[in-house]
Amino acid sequence: MGYNVTHIAKRLVLGTMLSTLSLLAFTAQAAFPDKPVTIVVPFGVGGSSDAQARVVAQALSKKWNQPVVVDNRPGGQTVIGTSLVAKSKPDGYTILYVAFAWISNQFLIKELPYKASDLSPITTLGTYPLALMVRSDVPANTVAEYIAYAKAQNRPMNFGISTIGASMHFAALEFSNQAGVPMVFPPYKSGSIGALNDLIGKQIDGIFEGAVFKPHADGGRVKALFMGLKDRMPGWDLPSATEVGLPNFDMTAWYGLMVPSATPNAIQEQLSADVRTVLAQSDVRERFAGLGIIPGGSNPKQFEAFLAKEYSKLGSFIERNRAQLSQ
Repeated sequence: MGYNVTHIAKRLVLGTMLSTLSLLAFTAQAAFPDKPVTIVVPFGVGGSSDAQARVVAQALSKKWNQPVVVDNRPGGQTVIGTSLVAKSKPDGYTILYVAFAWISNQFLIKELPYKASDLSPITTLGTYPLALMVRSDVPANTVAEYIAYAKAQNRPMNFGISTIGASMHFAALEFSNQAGVPMVFPPYKSGSIGALNDLIGKQIDGIFEGAVFKPHADGGRVKALFMGLKDRMPGWDLPSATEVGLPNFDMTAWYGLMVPSATPNAIQEQLSADVRTVLAQSDVRERFAGLGIIPGGSNPKQFEAFLAKEYSKLGSFIERNRAQLSQ
């Protein structure tokens, strides 16, 4: 039986074409991202979350040579922004900025428009210790003095929060429990910046926020009384929770990134690696320090393990405080 030269030639041409197409497909995948990327932040403009996300976006834009846009979608206890990403195309071009409420909402909202499994963890961004900030005209300069003052008012203290179930909400509630100070928690659609503005304007009594608002404390527009960490935080001369008699105070904000779960694993791994690379850069770390953020940077499995621990911790906290959180 003879060989058909024409048939062999056709097969060679077809094989070459398939190899070329495979190479092009590989090259296209390896070139991610080749168009603008969006980071959806489910909080308002101007707060600590927004500021941090913009630092990361700028660093990634420079690394990728592609625009990285921050899209603020506040409201619905972060559900609006989260749902948007959960239902977006799973191609790595729409990333969700997540924080405390990602977990607390799973306990506080009965019917979420998405499942936790719809999104996959990419990396932690950092942790954000929270300080007790109160009105500048309050006749108290220590935590003990403030507790005495608050108890003497015969009314609940109004502590502003960015959203129900946010870290600043749980920190204020934990302080209320440990100090025996009754509180109510008006939420702000504009996020922590709205609460801060009302605190400066003496419309509310206090907030728990971090060092992004340190200039307002330094300028006397608010009083910062303690930092909610066991040890002092470098760069801010505030007593620690241990020093003010609250050694079990344990509510620190944290942040991370997620993408739709159907996003290809190769893109998830690249996103995680690229974000961790920019988080290690000295300029990014300096800007984070200015915001009072301790840089993170974990791989997806490490972030998943962290979320599991937070789920257990916050679940226990919510059950202990179910009555107050249901008001």
